[in-house]
Amino acid sequence: MRRRSASCCRSSCSASRKLDEKLNRPEIRQLRQRIAFHYRLHGLGKDEVANYVAHRLRVAGYLGEGLFSGAALRALHRASGGTPRLLNILAHKSLMAVYGEGRQRVRVRHVRMARRDTEGARSIGWPCWP
Repeated sequence: MRRRSASCCRSSCSASRKLDEKLNRPEIRQLRQRIAFHYRLHGLGKDEVANYVAHRLRVAGYLGEGLFSGAALRALHRASGGTPRLLNILAHKSLMAVYGEGRQRVRVRHVRMARRDTEGARSIGWPCWP
């Protein structure tokens, strides 16, 4: 949209909590006042994590039985906080750990190994059953 005396720019931005923290600084007040819409997406829930992982495996071409035990999926949820990007990283590293052992099913210990190797992942605690 253009006006005679000034130009106006509309954009969309997706960011993290760190951007929110920066926008809350007093010296950024004028920019913050120009933000018309603000929404925070929350992480995936426990059931959504299982569906998300199953979907990602199907898209990759996997048609077999579940590669992740129920406890491993709960551990993935805890370690990632439901954040899809972190879920992808942890699931990939867990699968690599399983492959390295010559096994075919991800267990909690594999997710723990992945978590220790991943910046930003949370502690999953113990136990990981309902």
